[in-house]
Amino acid sequence: MQSAKRTITSGNRVREVDLYSGFNKNVVNLFDNANQDDEAYQSALKVSSYGKRTTTPKTNWIGERLRTGEIPSTAMARARPSTAVRAVGFSSETFLFDPFNQTAKKTVVLETKKEDTPEQKYKNIEKKIFQLLEESILASTGAKPDVIGGLAKAKEASSMDRTLLRMRNQSGANNFTHNFDLTYAVLFNLANLYYKNEMFIEALNTYTLMTKNKMFPNVNRLKINMGNIYFQLGLFSKAIKMYRMALDQVPGNQKELRLKITHNIGILFVKMGQYSDAATSFEFIMAEKGDIKSGLHLVLCYYALGDVEKMKKAFQYLLDVPIDFNDEEKLINSSTNPSHEYIYNAISSDELHSYELKLRNHAQRSVLITVNLISSVIENNFNDGYTWCVETIKYSGFSRLATELEINKALIFLKLDDVNQAIDALKYFEKKDSSVAVNAAINLTFIYLLKRDLETAEKYAESARKLDSYNPHAFVNSGVCEMMREKYDIAKFMFNNALEIDATLFEALYNMGLIYKKTGDFEEALNYFHKLNSNLGHQQHPEIIYQIGNVYELMGDVSAALEWYHQLLGIVQSDAGVLKKVGELYESKGERQQAFHYHLESYRLYPSDVSLVNWIGSHFIELQIAEKAISFFEKAVLNNPNDSYFLLRVAGSYRKINSQKSMQLFQQIHEKFPENVDCLRALIHLTHTQGMHELHDAYADKLEKIEKQKEVRQRINSAIRPNTSLHSRLSGSGKSSGGSSHHGHHGGVVENSTPIVNYANSPNVNSPIDYSYSDPLEADNNFNKRPMTSGRRIVESYSDDEIDDELLPI
Repeated sequence: MQSAKRTITSGNRVREVDLYSGFNKNVVNLFDNANQDDEAYQSALKVSSYGKRTTTPKTNWIGERLRTGEIPSTAMARARPSTAVRAVGFSSETFLFDPFNQTAKKTVVLETKKEDTPEQKYKNIEKKIFQLLEESILASTGAKPDVIGGLAKAKEASSMDRTLLRMRNQSGANNFTHNFDLTYAVLFNLANLYYKNEMFIEALNTYTLMTKNKMFPNVNRLKINMGNIYFQLGLFSKAIKMYRMALDQVPGNQKELRLKITHNIGILFVKMGQYSDAATSFEFIMAEKGDIKSGLHLVLCYYALGDVEKMKKAFQYLLDVPIDFNDEEKLINSSTNPSHEYIYNAISSDELHSYELKLRNHAQRSVLITVNLISSVIENNFNDGYTWCVETIKYSGFSRLATELEINKALIFLKLDDVNQAIDALKYFEKKDSSVAVNAAINLTFIYLLKRDLETAEKYAESARKLDSYNPHAFVNSGVCEMMREKYDIAKFMFNNALEIDATLFEALYNMGLIYKKTGDFEEALNYFHKLNSNLGHQQHPEIIYQIGNVYELMGDVSAALEWYHQLLGIVQSDAGVLKKVGELYESKGERQQAFHYHLESYRLYPSDVSLVNWIGSHFIELQIAEKAISFFEKAVLNNPNDSYFLLRVAGSYRKINSQKSMQLFQQIHEKFPENVDCLRALIHLTHTQGMHELHDAYADKLEKIEKQKEVRQRINSAIRPNTSLHSRLSGSGKSSGGSSHHGHHGGVVENSTPIVNYANSPNVNSPIDYSYSDPLEADNNFNKRPMTSGRRIVESYSDDEIDDELLPI
């Protein structure tokens, strides 16, 4: 505290007087702790309450430990005054209440924290860019790639990389070099993800930006990627330009890359139809380092150009392509040295061996495709061209294919429907190696089975069994021969032998099911067909499913048959026969609407089936929709104009619509088919109802003459049943069966029943169809019989309302 002073003037002298001086002179130094050597003071201090409070060590505000009994320094004393000697509230310093000393801690933290240097900031941003790039690559690759999420990460990394470059340019940090390798990786990943997301324009823009930057190494190779994008866009000219620019920048020591670019150029020329330029590119590849794919393309180019000589030369180029793997050498080594056998068995199932087999099969398939393509072009006929190809292959690295090609030659003759040439080609192998002779004998058996020459087929089947008793196909062919002879027991024995060799052989199981089906053992047939169906797994074979449904149908289980037929329709939706079968089954269950639906679908696929036309027309007549029935019957007439059946049905359908039109049609039919009994009976009925007595008598006379002529014919030909008179036939039992007899309504529709019409069993044009009428008035007791007069021929007459529809030939 500042001392209070006062200025006093005494005469000419001026002096300052301290108003509070002398007050502290007599104060006993009881609380002066500076005298630490006073023993009395220390002993009194120990027993006092003041001394007990100082037993715990204390620290001052700067962390220094205080000695026992020591008074804190001035700063601490000012913060917490312990005596009343010093005046309170008179201080120029400002102190805050801070019991936990937080201010000191903050001061220490602020003093230790240092700001990042610009170089460190750039490195942190580069780490973030690299992390985003890594996340983008991982997201866009793998088992389930997320190309959209990877593209978002790539865009973020690219944006941050541009920000970093701008920050360095603005700060003028010449001492810090930008990481252009990281920028290259970021942009390349961005362009690649644009391509994967089919954003081709954005990808091209990114690649163009990269190619303009000279700081990027090997940037000209990106022209290949740009060429691929132009190819996807269909811009073949620009794609070729990019490929050629990339080819100019590839050094000569990178031969593989140069050949791949040249191959792409050749493919583009093929797409553009410039086969000559494409052949030049492929010839360059075959001259440098040939491969199967380029050789095949070269042959195709010359085939398109029609150049026979160059086609042969290209085929020889293809055969000169070396194959670096050969299993025969490995087998020879394993046979000479038994220890190598274990090594061969170990490597025969590894991934490398599988890859080699894949390459070899691809090479062999390419050669076979080429042979089948050029054989009919390079020589005057197919046989000479195929022979030239086989002879050329025998002296190449594909010599193992020569035998297979010769057998394949017979199959090609079969496709060309030249059975004799096929037989001659297969007979050539009868005395060859056993494996080849067996295949030839099996194929010969198949050919003779198709020709129904069972003796020759059985001879070759037996020959195949002798050559290879463990070949199941030889036993199957023998079983088929016995099956066609209807010797089912021997056929079963042969099929069982085939199944002992191969328990899953399709042909043997299927034929066993057919045998049990023909012999009536439906349960056993179902066992074989179900077993065959389960062996196929997820694959479904239409023939097997049909056979299962057909067996259930024969067993009388209509519901199960419908279930399997519906499953069959899920595989073959356009099979008219299956649709018709399903319609017949629904009809047997009494579901007419479902039956009509499936019959109509079958007719839509195969409108030439006259039985379907007959059924659909009869269905419409039953529903009393004669107009629709007429349209179907007229289409059937167009299919066979010389058949009177559907002409009669058209004319009969018009009876309810237009009787005059019906009369004209029946008269036209009578002129074309004068001996048709159905037409005459319909004319007799129509003339009677319309009151045309003269025509009625004329048609009645014709009908009687035709009936008498048929009786005479039957007597001459020793007919089985005796003749009946016209009157008895007209008043006979026509109402008895309503369509079950062939002498009924000629395929018509009975009102109370809907039989399945079989057109194959319907009578022909000249067959006698007996329509027997019975007078419904005879059964009515309320009416007397109609009186007969002697002035007219005795012919029973009927009214139009008294005749049922099923009595008419419609």
